[in-house]
Amino acid sequence: MNDYTIRTMDVSELRQIYKHIRQDFPVGEYPPYEILSQQFREHLQQGLILCSGEQDLAYAICAASTDYVLLSLMAVFPEFRGQGAGSAFLQALHSIYAYKQAIIGEVERPDLASNSIEMKQRSQRIRFYKKAGFYLIPEVDYTIWDVPMDLMALPIISSPEDINDDIQLIMYQIYLKLMGKQFMHKMSL
Repeated sequence: MNDYTIRTMDVSELRQIYKHIRQDFPVGEYPPYEILSQQFREHLQQGLILCSGEQDLAYAICAASTDYVLLSLMAVFPEFRGQGAGSAFLQALHSIYAYKQAIIGEVERPDLASNSIEMKQRSQRIRFYKKAGFYLIPEVDYTIWDVPMDLMALPIISSPEDINDDIQLIMYQIYLKLMGKQFMHKMSL
């Protein structure tokens, strides 16, 4: 299973994918369905599906309305995990967004895990992104929707130094488009 394609998720598929989002991510790490659906209709977020033939393997929700891309959510469907689909998806996203400055990802902080299993999962997720070329943005105290997160970046055009220097502005611009001024208090950086 190594002949992958990417297709754009239609807004009509979002309800089914949202069921997976609810299973794959903790509450608080994803917006309510109505908000995400609205963001799709307004082209503020885009859904992408990794496929092999007719089989859907993984999904990603990306906010790409600025010079940077926020990889809001990405998950491989359970039955395809551990088979290279996630790594292939990240490579494909790098190609799709080759004209952007960087891809930014939010990851749960391992040091704030509630137990050792959760800590291991969070640490594995960070290693997965690092293997794909992402790095942890240093010295960032970041919270979104009251969830403390680490930020990671995959530089495409920008240098890591430029990303590190501008991360506050980058995240502000992304979330301002996604949430509007009335909810900007939900992000601290």
